[in-house]
Amino acid sequence: MRQHHSVKGRELSQLFTVTEGQGRPLVVLHGWGMNQRVWQPIRARLLQQAQVTWVDLPGHGRSSALKLGQLEAVVEQLIPIIPDGAVLMGWSLGGIIAQALAQRLPQQVSALMLIATTPRFVVAEDWPYALSAEVLQEFADNLAQDYTATVKRFFALQFMGVRSDPAALQALRDQILQEPASLAALEDGLAILGSADCRPTPVKQPCLWILGRLDKLIPSSLALGLQTLHYPAEQIVVLPKAAHLPFVTHPDEFMNLVEDFMHAL
Repeated sequence: MRQHHSVKGRELSQLFTVTEGQGRPLVVLHGWGMNQRVWQPIRARLLQQAQVTWVDLPGHGRSSALKLGQLEAVVEQLIPIIPDGAVLMGWSLGGIIAQALAQRLPQQVSALMLIATTPRFVVAEDWPYALSAEVLQEFADNLAQDYTATVKRFFALQFMGVRSDPAALQALRDQILQEPASLAALEDGLAILGSADCRPTPVKQPCLWILGRLDKLIPSSLALGLQTLHYPAEQIVVLPKAAHLPFVTHPDEFMNLVEDFMHAL
C-alpha cells in the first residue's frame, strides 16, 4: 500500500491518496462533502478487481488543507496521480471531475465508471434531466448558517426512500465526518456543481453510467438525456431500488456491474 502526499514534481502538497491492490489502475473520486471513507462498503471487493487509488479530493478529508477551487484547478491537482491506462470511477461531484479529467487526458484515461452523476447538474432550457438551481442555492445558504447540519442533511437526502440499515448509515456518516471537508471546499464544490457542463465535448472513452431510480439529486430520466449525447443505452444502468449512493445501499448489485464492465475492457 502506497500513500502519496506529493503530486507535482518537488512541490509538496497535502493531497492524500492511498494506492493498494494489483491489476489495472483504477482511480476513485468521491462526492461533495465526503472523503474516501465513503467507499468502505465496496472497498475489499473493488481491490479484487484492480490496483485502486483512493483519493481525498482537495479540501476534503485528509486533503483539507488544500483549496478545491474551480474545476480546472481540481483537474490540475489530480493529473499527476492519474497513471497511464487508468479507469476513473467518479461519484456525484467526483463524476464531473472524472469527465473533465478524461477530456483533458484522452490518451491516459482508458474508461470511466460514472455513479449518480451527470454531464450537467443544473437544469437548462435544453437539459431538463437535472437539479434546479434553487436547490443548490438553498444548500449554499444553509451552509453559511450551519455547516455541520447542512452536511448531515445532505447525507440523509441521499438515502431518502431507500430501505437501509439506519445504524450502519449513521456509523458511516460519523466516520466520514471525523475528517470533514473545509467550508471553502464545500462552497467551491457547490460552485462547480452549479456551473460545470461537460456536454459540449462528451467523453469518448467507454463509460458505464450507474443511476438510482430513487435518487433525489440526479433524476433517473438522465438515462434519456445521456442517449441524446450518444452514450450507448446498454452502458446506462438505472438500479430500480437505489438512490444517490448505490454502492452503499446495494453493494452486490453495484459490484456485479463494475466487475462485468472491468472484465470487458
